[in-house]
Amino acid sequence: MCDQEVLLPEQILERLDTSVHQAQIRGKLDQDNGAEIDAALDMLEQLILWSYDRYTNIELEDGCEEEGEEQTYRVHPHDIVRANQICGSFLVKIVSGDWGEWQDDRVDKAARLLAHLSGRGAAGAITRTWHFPYLDPNGNRQEHRFKLHEPSYIGNDIGFKTWGAAPLLAKKLIQQNLIPDLPNRTILELGTGTGLVGLCCGKLGAQQVHLTDYHESVLTNVAMNVQLNDPSSSCATVSKLDFIQVAQNQDPSWEDRTFDIVIASDLLYEMEHAEYLPVAVEKLMENVFYFMIPLRPTHWDEVDLFERRMTQVGLVKRQVSEIECEEEEGIVRYRYYEYTR
Repeated sequence: MCDQEVLLPEQILERLDTSVHQAQIRGKLDQDNGAEIDAALDMLEQLILWSYDRYTNIELEDGCEEEGEEQTYRVHPHDIVRANQICGSFLVKIVSGDWGEWQDDRVDKAARLLAHLSGRGAAGAITRTWHFPYLDPNGNRQEHRFKLHEPSYIGNDIGFKTWGAAPLLAKKLIQQNLIPDLPNRTILELGTGTGLVGLCCGKLGAQQVHLTDYHESVLTNVAMNVQLNDPSSSCATVSKLDFIQVAQNQDPSWEDRTFDIVIASDLLYEMEHAEYLPVAVEKLMENVFYFMIPLRPTHWDEVDLFERRMTQVGLVKRQVSEIECEEEEGIVRYRYYEYTR
């Protein structure tokens, strides 16, 4: 593709289909199909990179888009499904050597792209930049960027990936001025994952941000991500915190420590989380708890228990709202909470 040429995702898919078809024909005829393969791999790589950047539209507080927002580069999960249909067997042929012995870099590239087409859980390590636009006080479009490394998914360590609720919460923080007095606040993020939400709070001027998780390997990666995002001006610290242990008074290092704001996302995937997260929040929070979760059919019991327990520990639901977002598995509804004392 020419550097000056700007293509819509559907145009890339059309050209991708053509290149793959031509490569397959030349391969069957025992003709050199390297140029067609390289063109297809390059186009697929561009499409996948754009697919990881689905938060580039500006939304107002009512959930509507800012007038004039462009969708030119917005790649949705159904585009990736189509790309998988076009390229799945094609990539397997490259990786398996059905078309001869290729250079290692071409095989590696095909294998990596095949993994990303299989979803976030199967994808290998990646370092990418998240773009979050916003309107400044003069109505001009500006942008905050966060560079995040995501290691390979291993076992049950889902904290290695940036899941849907985290970028949605980051987007809300940036575009809706969710915490207007943020420069005067200390922030504790529970279950930080790759650190996106906490780093966002730091970028917006929080006095101090504590990025916490229970898994040592996740924390090692979060520390790397702090370094990738202007550490010289960072107010972020990375610490181990298991909110279940805090709730059960099993971690003296967090006893009698409170923070203006506690914030979290994607933390209700076991009943134990729903039982103990409210207790930990009540112990650690001084003013407000901000929380974003996906509403998946398999986890309604956890959501119901979480809401009951928040009431039982004496916290008050100040706001709740929902939003739908297209994900790999289809349309997913997310719920946003604000709790106060």
